[in-house]
Amino acid sequence: MRKRFVHIVLTVLLSVFAQTMTAQPFTYSDSVEISLLTCSPGREIWAEYGHTAIRYNDLHNHQDYTVNYGVFSESQPYFIPRFVFGLTDYSMGIVPTDLFIEQYSYENRLVTEQKLNLTAADKLAICKALQENMKPENVVYRYNFFYDNCTSRARDIILGHLHGKVTFPPADNKATFRSMIHEWNGNGSWTQLGEDILLGINADRKTTKAEQQFLPDNLRKDFERAVYNGRPLVSTTKTLNIKSPMVEDERGFPLTPMEAAILFAIIATTILLVEYKTRKLLWGWDLLLMLASGTIGVVLFTMIFSQHPCVSLNMIIFIFNPLALVFVRRTIRSECRREKGHWWLLWEISLFIGFIGGFFQHIPLPVLIVALFLLLNCVMHQWIDRHHTTNIPTM
Repeated sequence: MRKRFVHIVLTVLLSVFAQTMTAQPFTYSDSVEISLLTCSPGREIWAEYGHTAIRYNDLHNHQDYTVNYGVFSESQPYFIPRFVFGLTDYSMGIVPTDLFIEQYSYENRLVTEQKLNLTAADKLAICKALQENMKPENVVYRYNFFYDNCTSRARDIILGHLHGKVTFPPADNKATFRSMIHEWNGNGSWTQLGEDILLGINADRKTTKAEQQFLPDNLRKDFERAVYNGRPLVSTTKTLNIKSPMVEDERGFPLTPMEAAILFAIIATTILLVEYKTRKLLWGWDLLLMLASGTIGVVLFTMIFSQHPCVSLNMIIFIFNPLALVFVRRTIRSECRREKGHWWLLWEISLFIGFIGGFFQHIPLPVLIVALFLLLNCVMHQWIDRHHTTNIPTM
């Protein structure tokens, strides 16, 4: 109960400071130190990739603030739909550094500081840029997870106001957006599956060095090895808090995606064998498959209109086809009346296209297993139709 109360107090204080401090300009003196802060991942889905902020510490004027470009509120109207369609607005927030560290310590997340090797002209330019960002018309920005997020904003404020060239280590020629986020959500198998279903072809293309820096730890590593005007960009690195040993979370859903796919394969195989031996179509099973596939397909169809650039072109929509919801009533009625249905041929063709799409984008193995048995179900309907069975379909 006490921890819960402390968390609420810290959250309220951070919110209040983030809103009020944007109205107050930074001071500047020759003693200003500017650092990149990198926070380790948290438990919430939006925190599982970590976080980045800027520390602005004016030692002479006793101003030690953290500039955070990741301020948002879940209570915003239609937050989830807006996030899905890439219409989420984030804002710049400024809080005292000690309060910022206290919040992340409470969440058991490390905060690593990289103090930057900058000239007085660099620091002054960054100070002016931060003051410009603090204006009401500049505080809010349209968030994009891959291209314009809290990490890229912090990077651009720093690198965009230096008076010299920064040289980074070479880009990883094999890194894609999908492969990079896989490194961070590997332990959350259902989260990874959900993201893999939503991400399309563009998530599997090769990325540039700048694009690879959308992840906080990638930027931290690049800053560590960066050279600025012939000297290291980072002068010192230290951890500002400590982290307690992690307590393992209780397991959520009892099955992994692969285990669920195998279970589905066993059930589907059993039903296919029953249909083959009896020459009877189990319309209740078909109804379940069409409703489930069509519902996922509708979600993928809505992604076409999202402003997220990596979800609009997705070959998995041919596997989980939204047209299943359009044809479900007519198809089930046709089965019950022992009439041939044309939906199964259409879905069969669609599934083949989906399998071909696997050559152009990563499709998770559990999805391919499900797709295979959806295809076999279509083949079974085609086979029974060709044999002109007169048996009445059953549940």
